[in-house]
Parts: sequence; C-alpha cells; structure tokens
Amino acid sequence: MIKRTMTKLAILIIPCLLLLTACNHPSQYTAAPITPRGSTPALYRPTATDTPHVPPTYEGCAYVWASQDLPELTKKVNDSLQAIDINITGSAYAYGENCVYGDGHATFGAMETDYRVRVKVNDIKDEKALGNWIAKAMEVIVKIPDDEAPGPQPGRVDFVFSKSDSDQLSMSVSVDIYKHKATGLTGVELFKLFYKNP
Repeated sequence: MIKRTMTKLAILIIPCLLLLTACNHPSQYTAAPITPRGSTPALYRPTATDTPHVPPTYEGCAYVWASQDLPELTKKVNDSLQAIDINITGSAYAYGENCVYGDGHATFGAMETDYRVRVKVNDIKDEKALGNWIAKAMEVIVKIPDDEAPGPQPGRVDFVFSKSDSDQLSMSVSVDIYKHKATGLTGVELFKLFYKNP
C-alpha cells in the first residue's frame, strides 16, 4: 500500500519538478522585442552582433503646484503702491506647476500672476477705509499689461490689513471679478463684495 502511494506521488511530483526546472533554465531563445498587436511573438536566436536590450528612458514628468517670484513686476507694483501711500506695499509672483523629471530637474509653467498687498491701518473694522484701500491697490493691478503678467488666466490679490502683528484681517480679491463687477466701487460696497466673514 505504501509502495503504491509512493509510486503515485512520484508520478505526480516528477513532472512538476521537470516543469519548474524548465521554467528556471535560461533558454537560448527569447521573444522578439517588438510584436505587432494580436500576433504571436516570434522566436529568434540572439547573435554576436545583437545589442543587449536596454529599458527605455521615461521622458515624462510629474506635475507639482509651484510658484515663482517676479522681481521686476514686484518692484513696479511696489513702487506704484508706495507712490500712493507709504503704508501700502505689494509683490507679484507667478503661480502654476513644476514639471519634475526623474533626474530631479524641473520646468515651470505659469497659470496666472498673483499679488500680495499689505496695508497698515488704524482700524481693521473700518470697512469704508478698507474698501478704499482695495480700490487704490486694484487700480494699480488692473493697469499691468498682459505681457508683463505670466499665465493665461487672471490671478488674484491677497490683502492683509494690519493694525499690529496680532490684529490683522486677510482677504482675497479676484482680478477677473474685480474687472467685471467692481470697477468704480469704493468703500463699504467694495469691501463687502469680496470679504467673506468666517
């Protein structure tokens, strides 16, 4: 009984071992590197003149949100704002994406130009005064020529009104909405158009 069981096991195990050995044995034949869709890979015998297969280099990249300072535009914006009042300053930067390649280098693509405007105020609750500051700053921003502001879409202006380091109010103004809905507005009306009370 034991002898028959061992014989049956040997009959089952030996072909499996032969199959595993054959799969692990390096063959002198390999599939052709390029096979048309829907056809069976042809077999070929490598020759001494064949070059070894080298995996293709990936030329794509991964996109990551990024920004870049715009020193020349910053100077222009800041100088124009300072000419209005010494209590207002501004800067400009391009916002977009870095295309980061496998080797670490990246290329930047601008989507829009955004601005930061900081204003020293006596009272961050004086909506009329804050609205008037917005109007003064936006007058400068909307006059910037398109060829000086990178990116195909309109950006935004991030305002920070500060009485002190701990007493501040922040808000954002869309350049596009300002041009279409707010030109000519001042004071409380302009402030309330953009201020979203948290």
